[in-house]
Amino acid sequence: MSTPTEPQLNQDNLKRTIGLPGAIGISVNQIIGGGIVSLTGVAIAMTGGGVSIAYVLAALAVIITSVPYASLAAAYPVAGGVYTWPARLLHPSIGFLLAWLTSLGKGSLSLYGLAAGQYMHAINPWFNEVWVAVTLVSIFFLSNIAGAIISSRLGVVLMIVMIIGFLTFGFFGMAEVNWDIYPEMLPNGMIELFSAAALLSFATAGAYGVGELGREMKNPGRDIPLAMIGGTGLVGIIYVIVAIPAAGVLPIVEVAGQPLSTVAKEVLPTGLWLFFILGGAMIAIISTMNAELLWGTKSLLAASDDGWIPSGLGRVNRRFGTPHWLLCILYFIGIVPALAGVDVSVIGTASSVFVQIMFFVVVAASIAIRFRMPRVYATSPFRLSAPVHYTIAVVAVLIAAYQAYLLILDFDARVWIACAVWMAAGGLIAIVRWPRVKRILAARGDLRAADSHGPEPHGDIVPQVGARG
Repeated sequence: MSTPTEPQLNQDNLKRTIGLPGAIGISVNQIIGGGIVSLTGVAIAMTGGGVSIAYVLAALAVIITSVPYASLAAAYPVAGGVYTWPARLLHPSIGFLLAWLTSLGKGSLSLYGLAAGQYMHAINPWFNEVWVAVTLVSIFFLSNIAGAIISSRLGVVLMIVMIIGFLTFGFFGMAEVNWDIYPEMLPNGMIELFSAAALLSFATAGAYGVGELGREMKNPGRDIPLAMIGGTGLVGIIYVIVAIPAAGVLPIVEVAGQPLSTVAKEVLPTGLWLFFILGGAMIAIISTMNAELLWGTKSLLAASDDGWIPSGLGRVNRRFGTPHWLLCILYFIGIVPALAGVDVSVIGTASSVFVQIMFFVVVAASIAIRFRMPRVYATSPFRLSAPVHYTIAVVAVLIAAYQAYLLILDFDARVWIACAVWMAAGGLIAIVRWPRVKRILAARGDLRAADSHGPEPHGDIVPQVGARG
């Protein structure tokens, strides 16, 4: 008969190799994407010289919504929190449906690759956008197959180069700002400022991905909150440094609605402009790809351990500690749309709303842990008092709801059809697999229950479903 010390789940073979620098690198790389390059000009059109204020508000909004998430991740660090937290604290089917819902967004790997291909093609038409996309997805797929430590270290290098690229733009641009013609602050009023902040929050969010890696972090209780909140704050500062010259170097009619490359070409010498495009803008896109491949499999990995999908799909390579079959699935999702010329913008738009839904459920789980696992939460290194927790939770839900509303306004029939088909498939899987999941959870209950009250609540906690703290 097996003992509790033997690996019982696929995720037990994951390796704890990610330290604080790697966690911050993952967080920053997931946050800084193509949004800052493409959305800053849009925000300037809405707020004029107030674009830097809009970025500050966006960062504050994201930090507020991250606090309940970080509190839950610090108290209960797991692999695939998007699945595991609602599955253990609310209901297993909620966890699966949420993991299924958010997995739709992994089609964005093609978007990142194609966007990078567009930058390369703009520099030299010799580069084919599709093959650049396939090459980049392949490179980061292989780095993630080789293990989280390789991918996270690569992420730190990418983060450093990317930050240098954006700060180069910011510092050279600051010297060229014409304060005499600096655009009026908030020419369209406060409503447009808040709308711009909501828009820019999509360029400031993303740190939640680090919460998926609790089982691969050396000190998750400390590092997850620092990476989520600290990483968002760091990115917010970088965005403000970039936003001021973006609005103040050229007349507003020349920069409103335009990408950052327009101003960059004005303020940077040719060599530094090329470095900004490659080291800043393009790495911002491909580093997001690397981060998403690193954490994107973890919820489905946890779901496979509970029987929602075949366990073999979640098998973890013992040498590298990576879920190779799930990574292959993500790789397939990442290259096929690019090769087939599929318009994945529909999936990308829908997945943005799914992220907001994810926040709703995770906030609910962050409240539930106070009642379902009170002793575990009481020993968390990042716990909140009840009044503060409830207040921030309400504010976070309102912010996420407003962001979801803004996105839904842009939905068309294709998006609604994609959502309906995807969720219908997930619902069918849930109905068919639920009896098996119940048997697996029941059979594993006595073995796994002891962990929920063990002496190290910030280690490999896998509490029994329905267990009370």
